[in-house]
Amino acid sequence: MKHLRNSLLIGLALLTSIYSNSQLELTGQYKARAEFANGYQQPLMSDQDPGFFIAQRARLGAKYTHEKFAFNLSMQDVRTWGNTSHLAIDNNGLLSIYQANVSLFLNNKWTLKVGRQPISYDNQRIFGGLDWAMQGRRHDGVILKFRDSSWSVDVGATYNQEKASNTEIFYTLNNYKTFQYLWANKKWDNFSASVLVLNNGVDQIYLEDSVYKSRTNFSQTIGTHLEYKRKKFDVIAYGYYQMGVAPNKQTLSAYNASLAGTYKPNKNWGITLGGEILSGTSDEATINDRNESFTPLYGTNHLFNGFMDYFYVGNHGNNVGLMDGYLKAKYSKGKYTFGLANHMFYAAADVARPGNFTPNFIAMDPYLGYEIDFTVKYQFADEVTIQAGYSHMFGTGTMRELKNVDNNDTSGWAYVMLTLKPFKNFQLK
Repeated sequence: MKHLRNSLLIGLALLTSIYSNSQLELTGQYKARAEFANGYQQPLMSDQDPGFFIAQRARLGAKYTHEKFAFNLSMQDVRTWGNTSHLAIDNNGLLSIYQANVSLFLNNKWTLKVGRQPISYDNQRIFGGLDWAMQGRRHDGVILKFRDSSWSVDVGATYNQEKASNTEIFYTLNNYKTFQYLWANKKWDNFSASVLVLNNGVDQIYLEDSVYKSRTNFSQTIGTHLEYKRKKFDVIAYGYYQMGVAPNKQTLSAYNASLAGTYKPNKNWGITLGGEILSGTSDEATINDRNESFTPLYGTNHLFNGFMDYFYVGNHGNNVGLMDGYLKAKYSKGKYTFGLANHMFYAAADVARPGNFTPNFIAMDPYLGYEIDFTVKYQFADEVTIQAGYSHMFGTGTMRELKNVDNNDTSGWAYVMLTLKPFKNFQLK
Protein backbone atom coordinates (compact mmCIF):
# COMPACT_ATOMS: atom_id res chain seq x y z
CA MET A 1 0.00 0.00 0.00
CA LYS A 2 2.87 2.34 0.80
CA HIS A 3 4.44 1.67 -2.61
CA LEU A 4 1.12 2.41 -4.32
CA ARG A 5 0.79 5.69 -2.47
CA ASN A 6 4.33 6.73 -3.37
CA SER A 7 3.74 5.79 -7.00
CA LEU A 8 0.61 7.94 -7.12
CA LEU A 9 2.43 10.89 -5.59
CA ILE A 10 5.30 10.53 -8.03
CA GLY A 11 2.81 10.37 -10.90
CA LEU A 12 1.10 13.53 -9.72
CA ALA A 13 4.46 15.27 -9.38
CA LEU A 14 5.37 14.32 -12.95
CA LEU A 15 2.04 15.65 -14.23
CA THR A 16 2.46 18.98 -12.48
CA SER A 17 5.98 19.38 -13.84
CA ILE A 18 5.03 18.87 -17.49
CA TYR A 19 4.49 22.59 -17.90
CA SER A 20 6.17 25.20 -15.75
CA ASN A 21 2.93 27.20 -15.55
CA SER A 22 0.65 24.20 -14.92
CA GLN A 23 -0.93 23.14 -11.65
CA LEU A 24 -2.87 20.10 -10.50
CA GLU A 25 -5.20 20.57 -7.54
CA LEU A 26 -7.05 17.80 -5.75
CA THR A 27 -10.57 18.56 -4.50
CA GLY A 28 -12.75 16.57 -2.16
CA GLN A 29 -15.29 16.67 0.60
CA TYR A 30 -17.05 14.31 2.97
CA LYS A 31 -20.25 15.39 4.69
CA ALA A 32 -22.49 13.28 6.94
CA ARG A 33 -25.61 14.57 8.67
CA ALA A 34 -27.96 12.86 11.11
CA GLU A 35 -31.42 14.46 11.33
CA PHE A 36 -34.38 14.05 13.67
CA ALA A 37 -37.40 15.51 11.87
CA ASN A 38 -40.50 16.16 13.97
CA GLY A 39 -42.26 18.38 11.46
CA TYR A 40 -39.39 19.50 9.23
CA GLN A 41 -40.53 21.52 6.15
CA GLN A 42 -44.15 21.17 7.29
CA PRO A 43 -46.03 20.01 10.40
CA LEU A 44 -46.67 16.30 10.78
CA MET A 45 -50.14 14.94 10.26
CA SER A 46 -51.85 13.63 13.40
CA ASP A 47 -51.24 10.01 12.34
CA GLN A 48 -47.55 10.52 11.51
CA ASP A 49 -44.49 9.95 13.72
CA PRO A 50 -41.16 11.79 13.56
CA GLY A 51 -38.45 10.54 11.22
CA PHE A 52 -34.75 9.91 11.78
CA PHE A 53 -32.09 9.25 9.14
CA ILE A 54 -28.41 9.74 8.33
CA ALA A 55 -27.31 10.96 4.91
CA GLN A 56 -23.86 11.52 3.47
CA ARG A 57 -22.02 13.02 0.53
CA ALA A 58 -18.55 12.09 -0.69
CA ARG A 59 -16.89 14.16 -3.41
CA LEU A 60 -13.59 13.61 -5.14
CA GLY A 61 -12.17 15.51 -8.04
CA ALA A 62 -9.23 17.33 -9.56
CA LYS A 63 -8.60 20.61 -11.31
CA TYR A 64 -5.80 20.94 -13.83
CA THR A 65 -4.80 24.51 -14.67
CA HIS A 66 -2.69 25.42 -17.71
CA GLU A 67 -1.72 28.91 -18.80
CA LYS A 68 -4.38 28.70 -21.56
CA PHE A 69 -7.11 26.56 -19.98
CA ALA A 70 -8.36 24.72 -16.91
CA PHE A 71 -10.13 21.37 -16.65
CA ASN A 72 -12.28 20.61 -13.61
CA LEU A 73 -13.88 17.22 -12.87
CA SER A 74 -15.65 16.27 -9.64
CA MET A 75 -17.67 13.15 -8.84
CA GLN A 76 -19.95 12.61 -5.88
CA ASP A 77 -21.73 9.77 -4.14
CA VAL A 78 -24.90 10.80 -2.31
CA ARG A 79 -26.80 8.31 -0.20
CA THR A 80 -28.87 7.68 2.90
CA TRP A 81 -27.27 5.17 5.20
CA GLY A 82 -28.84 1.78 4.59
CA ASN A 83 -30.66 2.55 1.33
CA THR A 84 -28.98 -0.52 -0.15
CA SER A 85 -28.34 -3.84 1.55
CA HIS A 86 -24.83 -4.47 2.85
CA LEU A 87 -24.61 -7.25 0.24
CA ALA A 88 -26.33 -5.45 -2.63
CA ILE A 89 -24.75 -3.86 -5.69
CA ASP A 90 -25.59 -0.17 -5.82
CA ASN A 91 -27.86 0.42 -8.79
CA ASN A 92 -29.82 3.47 -7.65
CA GLY A 93 -27.81 6.10 -9.51
CA LEU A 94 -26.10 7.26 -6.32
CA LEU A 95 -22.85 8.16 -8.10
CA SER A 96 -23.01 11.26 -10.28
CA ILE A 97 -20.93 14.03 -11.82
CA TYR A 98 -21.05 17.23 -9.79
CA GLN A 99 -18.68 19.24 -11.99
CA ALA A 100 -17.27 18.63 -15.44
CA ASN A 101 -16.16 21.82 -17.13
CA VAL A 102 -13.41 23.54 -19.08
CA SER A 103 -12.29 27.16 -18.73
CA LEU A 104 -10.56 28.86 -21.65
CA PHE A 105 -8.42 31.86 -20.63
CA LEU A 106 -9.00 34.20 -23.58
CA ASN A 107 -6.71 36.81 -22.01
CA ASN A 108 -5.90 38.07 -18.51
CA LYS A 109 -9.45 39.43 -18.03
CA TRP A 110 -11.79 37.24 -20.09
CA THR A 111 -12.59 33.55 -19.48
CA LEU A 112 -15.05 31.21 -21.19
CA LYS A 113 -16.33 28.41 -18.92
CA VAL A 114 -18.23 25.50 -20.52
CA GLY A 115 -19.87 22.45 -18.95
CA ARG A 116 -21.47 21.30 -15.70
CA GLN A 117 -20.83 23.78 -12.91
CA PRO A 118 -22.40 25.43 -9.85
CA ILE A 119 -23.55 29.03 -10.31
CA SER A 120 -23.51 31.26 -7.24
CA TYR A 121 -23.71 35.04 -6.84
CA ASP A 122 -23.91 37.53 -3.98
CA ASN A 123 -25.80 36.07 -0.99
CA GLN A 124 -27.16 33.18 -3.14
CA ARG A 125 -30.77 34.39 -3.12
CA ILE A 126 -31.36 33.82 -6.85
CA PHE A 127 -28.32 31.72 -7.84
CA GLY A 128 -26.62 29.50 -5.24
CA GLY A 129 -24.59 26.31 -4.97
CA LEU A 130 -27.00 24.83 -2.37
CA ASP A 131 -24.18 23.24 -0.39
CA TRP A 132 -26.57 22.35 2.45
CA ALA A 133 -28.36 19.79 0.27
CA MET A 134 -26.30 16.64 -0.15
CA GLN A 135 -26.61 16.66 -3.93
CA GLY A 136 -25.87 20.38 -4.27
CA ARG A 137 -27.07 22.39 -7.26
CA ARG A 138 -25.28 22.51 -10.62
CA HIS A 139 -26.09 23.61 -14.16
CA ASP A 140 -25.06 22.52 -17.65
CA GLY A 141 -24.18 25.74 -19.41
CA VAL A 142 -21.67 28.25 -20.71
CA ILE A 143 -20.49 31.45 -18.97
CA LEU A 144 -18.36 34.26 -20.36
CA LYS A 145 -16.54 35.91 -17.44
CA PHE A 146 -14.81 39.27 -17.12
CA ARG A 147 -12.65 40.13 -14.10
CA ASP A 148 -10.45 43.09 -13.23
CA SER A 149 -9.49 44.85 -10.01
CA SER A 150 -13.01 46.11 -9.21
CA TRP A 151 -15.42 44.73 -11.84
CA SER A 152 -16.87 41.24 -12.22
CA VAL A 153 -19.23 40.53 -15.13
CA ASP A 154 -20.74 37.18 -16.14
CA VAL A 155 -22.93 36.41 -19.14
CA GLY A 156 -24.33 32.88 -19.01
CA ALA A 157 -26.76 30.60 -20.83
CA THR A 158 -28.14 27.07 -20.67
CA TYR A 159 -30.30 24.87 -22.89
CA ASN A 160 -31.64 21.54 -21.63
CA GLN A 161 -32.91 18.44 -23.42
CA GLU A 162 -33.81 15.01 -21.99
CA LYS A 163 -31.77 13.12 -24.57
CA ALA A 164 -30.08 13.50 -27.95
CA SER A 165 -32.76 13.33 -30.66
CA ASN A 166 -32.86 14.16 -34.35
CA THR A 167 -36.53 15.11 -34.01
CA GLU A 168 -38.26 17.46 -31.64
CA ILE A 169 -39.17 15.91 -28.29
CA PHE A 170 -40.94 17.15 -25.16
CA TYR A 171 -38.89 18.20 -22.13
CA THR A 172 -40.76 16.61 -19.22
CA LEU A 173 -38.25 16.91 -16.36
CA ASN A 174 -39.07 19.10 -13.37
CA ASN A 175 -36.44 21.59 -14.48
CA TYR A 176 -36.02 24.74 -16.50
CA LYS A 177 -35.68 24.43 -20.28
CA THR A 178 -33.29 27.33 -20.77
CA PHE A 179 -32.10 30.56 -19.23
CA GLN A 180 -29.85 33.47 -20.13
CA TYR A 181 -28.51 36.01 -17.66
CA LEU A 182 -26.21 38.93 -17.03
CA TRP A 183 -24.62 39.52 -13.63
CA ALA A 184 -22.36 42.50 -12.93
CA ASN A 185 -20.65 43.49 -9.69
CA LYS A 186 -18.65 46.60 -8.83
CA LYS A 187 -16.58 46.89 -5.64
CA TRP A 188 -15.41 50.00 -3.82
CA ASP A 189 -13.54 50.26 -0.51
CA ASN A 190 -16.56 49.64 1.74
CA PHE A 191 -19.37 49.19 -0.76
CA SER A 192 -20.35 46.54 -3.29
CA ALA A 193 -23.20 46.65 -5.82
CA SER A 194 -24.50 43.91 -8.11
CA VAL A 195 -27.09 43.83 -10.87
CA LEU A 196 -28.76 40.66 -12.15
CA VAL A 197 -30.91 40.25 -15.25
CA LEU A 198 -32.28 36.74 -15.83
CA ASN A 199 -34.50 35.44 -18.64
CA ASN A 200 -35.85 32.09 -17.46
CA GLY A 201 -37.73 29.61 -19.67
CA VAL A 202 -39.84 26.69 -18.39
CA ASP A 203 -41.59 24.26 -20.74
CA GLN A 204 -45.32 23.66 -20.44
CA ILE A 205 -46.98 20.66 -22.10
CA TYR A 206 -50.64 21.24 -22.98
CA LEU A 207 -53.46 19.62 -24.97
CA GLU A 208 -54.85 21.37 -28.00
CA ASP A 209 -57.27 19.79 -30.50
CA SER A 210 -56.59 16.38 -28.90
CA VAL A 211 -52.87 16.80 -29.60
CA TYR A 212 -50.18 17.31 -26.98
CA LYS A 213 -48.01 20.35 -27.65
CA SER A 214 -45.22 22.15 -25.84
CA ARG A 215 -44.30 25.79 -25.35
CA THR A 216 -41.63 27.61 -23.37
CA ASN A 217 -42.95 30.25 -20.98
CA PHE A 218 -40.40 32.97 -20.24
CA SER A 219 -40.17 35.10 -17.12
CA GLN A 220 -37.70 37.87 -16.38
CA THR A 221 -36.06 38.59 -13.02
CA ILE A 222 -34.31 41.95 -12.61
CA GLY A 223 -32.74 43.22 -9.43
CA THR A 224 -29.81 44.40 -7.36
CA HIS A 225 -27.80 43.36 -4.32
CA LEU A 226 -26.03 46.02 -2.22
CA GLU A 227 -23.54 45.65 0.65
CA TYR A 228 -21.98 48.31 2.85
CA LYS A 229 -19.38 47.09 5.35
CA ARG A 230 -17.56 48.85 8.15
CA LYS A 231 -15.60 47.55 11.12
CA LYS A 232 -18.54 47.83 13.52
CA PHE A 233 -21.53 47.26 11.26
CA ASP A 234 -22.72 45.88 7.92
CA VAL A 235 -25.82 46.71 5.90
CA ILE A 236 -27.18 44.42 3.18
CA ALA A 237 -30.12 45.26 0.92
CA TYR A 238 -31.48 43.52 -2.12
CA GLY A 239 -34.54 43.67 -4.30
CA TYR A 240 -35.82 41.81 -7.36
CA TYR A 241 -38.82 42.12 -9.65
CA GLN A 242 -40.25 39.25 -11.70
CA MET A 243 -42.41 39.72 -14.78
CA GLY A 244 -43.34 37.92 -17.97
CA VAL A 245 -45.12 34.57 -18.01
CA ALA A 246 -45.26 32.07 -15.12
CA PRO A 247 -44.70 28.34 -15.82
CA ASN A 248 -48.50 27.85 -15.93
CA LYS A 249 -48.85 30.71 -18.47
CA GLN A 250 -50.27 33.20 -15.98
CA THR A 251 -49.15 36.80 -16.26
CA LEU A 252 -46.38 37.26 -13.70
CA SER A 253 -45.83 40.34 -11.54
CA ALA A 254 -43.94 39.68 -8.31
CA TYR A 255 -41.22 41.15 -6.12
CA ASN A 256 -38.70 40.34 -3.39
CA ALA A 257 -37.11 42.93 -1.07
CA SER A 258 -34.90 42.71 2.00
CA LEU A 259 -32.95 44.97 4.35
CA ALA A 260 -30.69 43.81 7.20
CA GLY A 261 -28.10 45.40 9.42
CA THR A 262 -25.43 43.70 11.54
CA TYR A 263 -23.81 45.38 14.53
CA LYS A 264 -20.42 44.03 15.70
CA PRO A 265 -19.53 45.47 19.11
CA ASN A 266 -16.32 43.43 19.17
CA LYS A 267 -14.58 40.67 17.24
CA ASN A 268 -16.64 37.96 18.95
CA TRP A 269 -20.19 39.22 18.60
CA GLY A 270 -22.50 39.99 15.70
CA ILE A 271 -26.16 41.01 16.09
CA THR A 272 -28.39 41.18 13.00
CA LEU A 273 -31.81 42.78 12.65
CA GLY A 274 -33.62 42.51 9.35
CA GLY A 275 -36.61 41.54 7.31
CA GLU A 276 -37.62 40.18 3.95
CA ILE A 277 -40.80 40.12 1.90
CA LEU A 278 -41.60 37.82 -1.00
CA SER A 279 -44.85 38.80 -2.68
CA GLY A 280 -47.66 36.28 -3.00
CA THR A 281 -50.97 35.66 -4.72
CA SER A 282 -54.09 36.09 -2.62
CA ASP A 283 -56.35 33.07 -2.26
CA GLU A 284 -59.14 35.38 -3.36
CA ALA A 285 -57.42 35.80 -6.73
CA THR A 286 -56.58 32.16 -7.49
CA ILE A 287 -59.02 32.02 -10.41
CA ASN A 288 -57.43 35.03 -12.10
CA ASP A 289 -54.78 34.85 -14.82
CA ARG A 290 -52.35 36.96 -12.77
CA ASN A 291 -49.59 35.44 -10.66
CA GLU A 292 -48.06 37.67 -7.96
CA SER A 293 -45.97 34.97 -6.25
CA PHE A 294 -42.21 35.55 -6.26
CA THR A 295 -39.98 32.51 -6.85
CA PRO A 296 -36.32 32.56 -5.66
CA LEU A 297 -35.54 30.17 -8.55
CA TYR A 298 -32.03 28.66 -8.13
CA GLY A 299 -30.87 30.05 -4.81
CA THR A 300 -29.66 28.41 -1.62
CA ASN A 301 -32.99 28.83 0.12
CA HIS A 302 -31.94 27.05 3.31
CA LEU A 303 -29.97 30.20 4.20
CA PHE A 304 -33.19 32.24 4.33
CA ASN A 305 -36.49 32.19 6.26
CA GLY A 306 -35.51 29.78 9.01
CA PHE A 307 -33.54 26.56 9.07
CA MET A 308 -36.66 24.38 9.25
CA ASP A 309 -37.20 25.12 5.53
CA TYR A 310 -40.93 25.74 5.71
CA PHE A 311 -40.69 28.16 2.80
CA TYR A 312 -39.25 27.91 -0.73
CA VAL A 313 -37.34 24.67 -0.23
CA GLY A 314 -39.31 22.48 -2.63
CA ASN A 315 -42.48 24.02 -1.19
CA HIS A 316 -44.49 27.25 -0.88
CA GLY A 317 -44.34 27.93 -4.62
CA ASN A 318 -47.10 29.95 -6.32
CA ASN A 319 -48.44 30.68 -2.87
CA VAL A 320 -49.42 33.60 -0.65
CA GLY A 321 -45.82 34.74 -0.26
CA LEU A 322 -44.00 35.53 2.95
CA MET A 323 -42.97 38.32 5.30
CA ASP A 324 -40.07 37.36 7.57
CA GLY A 325 -38.82 39.58 10.37
CA TYR A 326 -35.75 38.27 12.16
CA LEU A 327 -33.28 38.96 14.95
CA LYS A 328 -30.05 36.95 14.98
CA ALA A 329 -26.99 36.75 17.21
CA LYS A 330 -23.64 35.11 16.52
CA TYR A 331 -20.81 34.56 18.98
CA SER A 332 -17.35 33.18 18.13
CA LYS A 333 -14.67 32.23 20.59
CA GLY A 334 -11.64 30.14 19.72
CA LYS A 335 -12.77 27.06 17.83
CA TYR A 336 -16.45 27.51 18.70
CA THR A 337 -19.20 29.49 16.98
CA PHE A 338 -22.71 29.82 18.40
CA GLY A 339 -25.74 31.15 16.56
CA LEU A 340 -29.28 32.03 17.62
CA ALA A 341 -31.96 33.21 15.19
CA ASN A 342 -35.57 34.31 15.80
CA HIS A 343 -38.08 34.53 12.94
CA MET A 344 -41.61 35.96 12.87
CA PHE A 345 -43.50 34.77 9.78
CA TYR A 346 -46.53 36.38 8.13
CA ALA A 347 -48.35 35.68 4.88
CA ALA A 348 -47.76 38.43 2.32
CA ALA A 349 -51.22 37.89 0.77
CA ASP A 350 -54.64 36.76 2.01
CA VAL A 351 -55.12 33.18 3.17
CA ALA A 352 -58.73 32.05 2.78
CA ARG A 353 -60.64 30.49 5.64
CA PRO A 354 -61.37 26.80 4.98
CA GLY A 355 -64.04 26.47 2.31
CA ASN A 356 -64.34 30.25 1.98
CA PHE A 357 -64.20 31.18 -1.72
CA THR A 358 -67.52 33.01 -1.80
CA PRO A 359 -68.08 36.60 -2.94
CA ASN A 360 -67.93 37.55 0.76
CA PHE A 361 -64.28 36.56 1.08
CA ILE A 362 -62.88 36.30 4.61
CA ALA A 363 -59.14 36.06 5.17
CA MET A 364 -57.41 34.31 8.06
CA ASP A 365 -54.97 36.01 10.42
CA PRO A 366 -51.77 36.52 8.36
CA TYR A 367 -49.54 35.50 11.30
CA LEU A 368 -47.99 32.11 10.43
CA GLY A 369 -45.76 31.44 13.39
CA TYR A 370 -42.50 31.92 15.25
CA GLU A 371 -39.31 29.90 14.69
CA ILE A 372 -36.17 29.78 16.79
CA ASP A 373 -32.92 28.28 15.46
CA PHE A 374 -29.89 27.41 17.58
CA THR A 375 -26.58 26.24 16.08
CA VAL A 376 -23.12 25.45 17.37
CA LYS A 377 -20.03 24.75 15.28
CA TYR A 378 -16.70 23.36 16.46
CA GLN A 379 -13.55 23.62 14.32
CA PHE A 380 -12.03 20.24 15.14
CA ALA A 381 -9.19 20.85 12.67
CA ASP A 382 -8.56 23.24 9.83
CA GLU A 383 -10.08 20.67 7.49
CA VAL A 384 -12.81 19.34 9.82
CA THR A 385 -15.89 20.98 11.32
CA ILE A 386 -18.57 19.49 13.55
CA GLN A 387 -21.90 21.29 13.63
CA ALA A 388 -25.15 20.71 15.48
CA GLY A 389 -28.42 22.53 15.74
CA TYR A 390 -31.97 22.54 16.99
CA SER A 391 -34.93 24.46 15.57
CA HIS A 392 -38.49 24.79 16.81
CA MET A 393 -41.53 26.11 14.97
CA PHE A 394 -44.54 27.45 16.84
CA GLY A 395 -47.03 27.40 13.99
CA THR A 396 -50.51 28.90 13.98
CA GLY A 397 -53.85 27.78 12.57
CA THR A 398 -53.09 29.80 9.46
CA MET A 399 -49.85 27.88 9.01
CA ARG A 400 -51.65 24.56 9.38
CA GLU A 401 -54.27 25.62 6.85
CA LEU A 402 -51.58 26.75 4.45
CA LYS A 403 -49.72 23.44 4.84
CA ASN A 404 -52.99 21.43 4.81
CA VAL A 405 -52.31 19.49 8.02
CA ASP A 406 -54.55 18.57 10.96
CA ASN A 407 -51.98 18.56 13.78
CA ASN A 408 -51.97 21.30 16.43
CA ASP A 409 -48.58 20.31 17.86
CA THR A 410 -45.49 22.49 17.45
CA SER A 411 -42.62 21.16 15.34
CA GLY A 412 -38.95 20.53 16.07
CA TRP A 413 -35.89 19.50 14.09
CA ALA A 414 -32.39 18.56 15.24
CA TYR A 415 -29.20 17.60 13.41
CA VAL A 416 -25.53 16.79 13.88
CA MET A 417 -23.18 17.20 10.91
CA LEU A 418 -19.56 16.32 10.18
CA THR A 419 -17.76 18.04 7.28
CA LEU A 420 -14.27 17.16 6.08
CA LYS A 421 -12.29 18.86 3.30
CA PRO A 422 -9.28 16.55 3.13
CA PHE A 423 -7.24 18.49 0.55
CA LYS A 424 -7.70 21.96 1.97
CA ASN A 425 -4.05 22.19 2.99
CA PHE A 426 -2.72 19.44 0.74
CA GLN A 427 0.80 19.91 -0.57
CA LEU A 428 2.52 17.56 -2.97
CA LYS A 429 5.88 16.46 -1.50
